[in-house]
Amino acid sequence: MLKRDEWLHLARKLDWNYSFVQEKDIFPEVISGHPWLPHAEWQDWDEAFKNSYREYVENQYEKDMSVFAVRDAVGRLEDIEKLNPAWVNGLKIHAAGLALAEFTGSIGNLRGARFGRDSAWRTMAGFGALDEFRHTQIPLLLYHQLVRWDPQFDWAHLFYHTNNWFAIAARHFFDELTLGQNAIEFHIATNFILETGFTNLQFVGLASLAHNANDRIFEKMVTSIQTDEARHAQIGHSVLTTVMKHDPEYAQYLVDKWFWRNWRLFSIITGTSMDYLTDLEQRPSSFKEFTEEWIIDQFLITLEEFGLKKPWYWDTFIDELDVYHHMVYASAYTYRSTLWFNCVLPGPAERKWLREKYPKYWNELDAVWERLAEQWRVVGPGEHNEAAVHATAMPTFCDLCQLPLSAGTPSRNAANVLDYNGSNYIFCSEPCRWIFLREPDRYANHQELVKRVLSGEAPASMSELVTDYFHLTPETWGKDAFAGRYSWLKEKSVPIV
Repeated sequence: MLKRDEWLHLARKLDWNYSFVQEKDIFPEVISGHPWLPHAEWQDWDEAFKNSYREYVENQYEKDMSVFAVRDAVGRLEDIEKLNPAWVNGLKIHAAGLALAEFTGSIGNLRGARFGRDSAWRTMAGFGALDEFRHTQIPLLLYHQLVRWDPQFDWAHLFYHTNNWFAIAARHFFDELTLGQNAIEFHIATNFILETGFTNLQFVGLASLAHNANDRIFEKMVTSIQTDEARHAQIGHSVLTTVMKHDPEYAQYLVDKWFWRNWRLFSIITGTSMDYLTDLEQRPSSFKEFTEEWIIDQFLITLEEFGLKKPWYWDTFIDELDVYHHMVYASAYTYRSTLWFNCVLPGPAERKWLREKYPKYWNELDAVWERLAEQWRVVGPGEHNEAAVHATAMPTFCDLCQLPLSAGTPSRNAANVLDYNGSNYIFCSEPCRWIFLREPDRYANHQELVKRVLSGEAPASMSELVTDYFHLTPETWGKDAFAGRYSWLKEKSVPIV
């Protein structure tokens, strides 16, 4: 019998020549991706982790058994009930977004498993598709028991199938990233950008916070997923190597585009969870510090290795580290009834910590929180006073990322308007505008929430929008996690220094 190292290369490199059709017919450019190259240019495609199917199944079985063991030991409902309420609301964000986002990743990988240009690439993408199915099933399994405990966890399972504003933005991102993408762009955008850098914020940085928060089941879930992400992250590196040889300008565009698209989404999901929904005593680092450690340092080294330049908007990105997710969270708190999780009003201790971590713009940001705190002081705590500390005007959304126009600072919003083919488009930032102009046919016809209101598809009334269009109810829509009952709110308003 042949030893593993004697037969594995034969199983990985099993391509063929075509007699009755052209190679371009088997691998059309529209779905295989640009640049279209004959297989001879891809035949040296290689990956570091060379797995057989048997090895893959054995490894995944062991990881699944480890997850089940932790669930059985510390993942019961009574264990969840002991967690900090703010942290539990961070879990609701991930319960809504994680499972179906991972499921769309399986579809993207299946496209690579069929239209990848080398058999080793197709084999790795096939394993990647199986991984994403696993990543779909694990959070569904672990959070299913919470559906009857808290209606907001139940609504989280509906999230992707609603017209909630954040669901629109999430679908816009993942549908482009994974469902409507050719094999080359999918693997560079997902494996090189998303899984090499941004998922580290979730699956390493947030896992460490979960450990501090005594949430062993979330910690185990995301670290188990990360072991798979590290394996198929290598697909993107190998694909990018070939694209750089033949069209380095296009490779640079894909890196610039997808770094920004990922930043927009993960700064909200992870930044909110780390800096606002984690108990102060359980935060070893800020979101900015995690980003500097797990994304910036590694990303710049990787760019240099490939001969790529920093994205042209790099200074804008660095500046946003100090302010963007804070602006979005302030918007989320102000419009919390449009969400499916509860928000926490940061108190003096939290705001002092945030000032130390984010000194550049905190004077402006702190004034926002002080104004909201003062509103609670005036009306008094209690669920019946929620509406008095809540915005009523319709917010505006970006025509590219579909997120609220929360870029910039409280005194200087970064929104900008474009007249394109006789229609007005508004963007939260210059990078979003730039991406739109590079591929206007892809984005121009998508209707963000305000356009849906103006066309009559969605109601203009905020209350009707929440109930009739988002399908949120008094039991499921977001509130202040403590209904304004903060001990520090009883104190006289004093500046935070």
